Amino acid sequence: MGSKSNRSRRIRDHLWELLATQIGEGQAILIEPVANEQGWAVRTAGRDRWQPVDFDGLILSARPQRQLNENSHPAR
Repeated sequence: MGSKSNRSRRIRDHLWELLATQIGEGQAILIEPVANEQGWAVRTAGRDRWQPVDFDGLILSARPQRQLNENSHPAR
């Protein structure tokens, strides 16, 4: 078998795939170590989830459009 890091990554990927297919109406987020500027990456699963967005190398979370509409206030 490969290095401990490769085994851990394969196990994490397998568990994430199981979770993502079984999440139903729930939501999940996974922050994992990767070789990038920040040293980590984000995965999300579920309906109406926040999406990671790369903004000049900084990962931000974008609110789903549906939540934006529900939480916005009418103009005064």
